[in-house]
Amino acid sequence: MSKANGAAPEIEIFYAPVCGLCAEAMNFFRSRGLSFHARAVEWGGEAFVDSENARAMFAKCGGVVDFVPQIFVNGMHIAGWRKLEPMIESGEFDRLLTATPA
Repeated sequence: MSKANGAAPEIEIFYAPVCGLCAEAMNFFRSRGLSFHARAVEWGGEAFVDSENARAMFAKCGGVVDFVPQIFVNGMHIAGWRKLEPMIESGEFDRLLTATPA
């Protein structure tokens, strides 16, 4: 699906390789033929391990977060699969795909 102006939607996801809900989100994007930029972060047991991707995730989220996936669609933050799933079901996600990036 493309935006109204013909450009592809901008989708970025911060994920952990061991996160099943992260895989669920990325599989959904793939099933829809959506391109996305995936950025891996590593959970260290009590917090995310310091890395360029973890720092970028915290900056984009406006502070430290303690779960993934953290998803950005055309600049809008979606905090986790449990937020994304109802957006998919309601059609709100499809509307975001055509929104102008923030």
